[in-house]
Amino acid sequence: MRTSTRRTGVGGGTPPWTTAPAIALALTLAASLAASCSSSTPSTSGTGAPPAYPAIAKVATPAWGVSVEGAPACDPLGGTPCMAPFPSNYYARPDASMPTGWRIDFPPNAITSDTGTKLDPTPYESNDGFSPGSPILALVPDLSAATSGLPGPGDVQACTSADSPIVLLDSATLGRLSCWAELDAKNPNPANAMLIIHPAANLPEGHRIIVALRNMATAGGQEIAPRGLFATILAGDSGPATSSAKPIERHISALLADLAKIGIPHQGLYLAWDFTVASEQNLTSWTVSMRDQAFHQLGKGVPRYSVTAVTNFTPAQNSSIARQVTGTFDVPSFLNKPGGPQGSFLHFGSGGLPSQMPGNIQHAVFSCLIPRSTNLGLGTTAVAGVHPARPILYGKGLLSVATQMDAPGVIATANQYDLVLCSTNWLGLDGNDISFDLGVVSNLSDFPSIPDRLQQSMIDALFLARLMTDPQGLPANSNFRLEGRSLIDTATPIEYYGNSEGSLMGAAVTAISTQWKRAVLGVPSMNYAVLLPRSEDFAPFARILSMHYTGPSVALILFDIMSMLWDRAEADGYVENLDYNPLPGTPVHQVLLQMAFGDHQVANVSTFAEARTLAAAVHRPTLPPAQSATLGGDPFAGLPSTPNTGSYSGPATLYEWYDTAVAAPPAGDLVPTTGPDPHDSVPRAVAAAQQQLVTFLDTGSVPDTCGTQPCVTTQPL
Repeated sequence: MRTSTRRTGVGGGTPPWTTAPAIALALTLAASLAASCSSSTPSTSGTGAPPAYPAIAKVATPAWGVSVEGAPACDPLGGTPCMAPFPSNYYARPDASMPTGWRIDFPPNAITSDTGTKLDPTPYESNDGFSPGSPILALVPDLSAATSGLPGPGDVQACTSADSPIVLLDSATLGRLSCWAELDAKNPNPANAMLIIHPAANLPEGHRIIVALRNMATAGGQEIAPRGLFATILAGDSGPATSSAKPIERHISALLADLAKIGIPHQGLYLAWDFTVASEQNLTSWTVSMRDQAFHQLGKGVPRYSVTAVTNFTPAQNSSIARQVTGTFDVPSFLNKPGGPQGSFLHFGSGGLPSQMPGNIQHAVFSCLIPRSTNLGLGTTAVAGVHPARPILYGKGLLSVATQMDAPGVIATANQYDLVLCSTNWLGLDGNDISFDLGVVSNLSDFPSIPDRLQQSMIDALFLARLMTDPQGLPANSNFRLEGRSLIDTATPIEYYGNSEGSLMGAAVTAISTQWKRAVLGVPSMNYAVLLPRSEDFAPFARILSMHYTGPSVALILFDIMSMLWDRAEADGYVENLDYNPLPGTPVHQVLLQMAFGDHQVANVSTFAEARTLAAAVHRPTLPPAQSATLGGDPFAGLPSTPNTGSYSGPATLYEWYDTAVAAPPAGDLVPTTGPDPHDSVPRAVAAAQQQLVTFLDTGSVPDTCGTQPCVTTQPL
């Protein structure tokens, strides 16, 4: 039986969540999936203080939604499914203690599984708004995307035009925001297929967003009239003054007045509502505080560590890597169970920030690859001497472990360009967590354990970077030395390189890092609400989810809800802090994005949004004409271009790589299934991309390796 108390966010409270065991079905699927696929001891003192963030203006809008006495649990503006439209301030209540002035307020019975398990709303009450990258969901029965003129991913600027059927407004400026839209392709029934509106870039953090749908039409061209309470509000009569609908009417009437200010009349409106985006402080203060507390304990020392395994490879066994060293290292654990196992959650102190239980230590795993370029194991040290290699913190992919740095392109790059790669596990999403994670999708009240443990792993990664680079850390260990010299070049700054999940996590951990200033994000993406419906990696989980939470488009709302917690541990919550807007006490970073057209595992549309949020400079032309045409335009329109000669040294750069054997991704929120998947080979195994990423890490300048042509390869997939 689950016990729960109310959890407050930045400002106080402690979550006592517990976890249920994974169901037998989850374990069965997990087994199937798994088959396929000498330092000082840190002290335990110090609690840390909230980082100093700039003040955010409070929202003065009065209560109007689910918190009003007598209001229904399901938003009466949206019909079905419950909680649509989403996100919506209907599910928030005023709270002056929160940076935005709002606190999320989900009713306990709004989301219930088919077996009667209710989604525990407690963890979400720590949020002062919704995800900055949230897909915006609404039901418009019998809507035709074509007849209504909905903009596609290659036409995001159309959303800001005066006649756009979709209006996104920043309420602070009444300025329009770019977007694109689609219908849920997983639901073939036009009567209840969800409309999905995607912000072209992440929405401004801490701001209130107004959404309006107008001139919605059926495939036959008939205008779709507003329904239910919204139609009543437009008519000016929502019932008696004592009705619970009156606060909603007052709130929506104020939105209609704002729309009128920019020339949008009531006529033709199908629906209008608003929601508040979570603030920067709410998204990032937990990990920033954990970072500061952990390094305050560590001081100028290095983490305690232990080497547990050393494997030497002959050239016949591995032509690129001479030695793999694996071990553990100690990190202050901010989780609420000793050692932070599966099912543990963040532990909070009296100040509302994560805090270490006395003596709680995370025994994090590390694995390092030493390339042959160091001359280790080649038998030529007497002639050539030791050649120390540059330290690189490497981000591993989804549901793998630190020891699995075995992608041929990655290890070939390490050897050719003299890189020592070290990795740690992404707790919650590593290869040890498959059974637990499969069980979570049958009861999403256990889900918060995943992003909470991921936040701990971000601190683990920072500690590993210190261990790699401090002369008293791994460089002093005999397994990293030859002829009296370190095989790790401690005179060269450490940088970050990650692929897939390593790019999602890499963007987040880079944003809070004070140790490296450059990151290469391979096959990059962000925002699980967009990514999961389009990823083949999620297929086993989707099957279980559909068994427990049925109904048209319910999964889309669940993805949006989960992203509100996931944002604290992946790129979506940190991308605005990567380049132009660094977090407190954190340097400005440079980032290179290397994406693969038609990726089956990370959705290209999520990379588009990441690039636009970063205001990245893009190599053009991005694709050959035939492939570009499948997108219906340029998804990077409005972003600057890199020069086609020389190099580019800006804060963020994107190169899109296309393999001639790869098919275009399908239209809609579907998993690519046609042709080979470039994910593991493009661009990480492409020689020109390898040279590009290493030059960037060395100099901060991205060489143009494609010139005036698209970046095309015929890499074996």
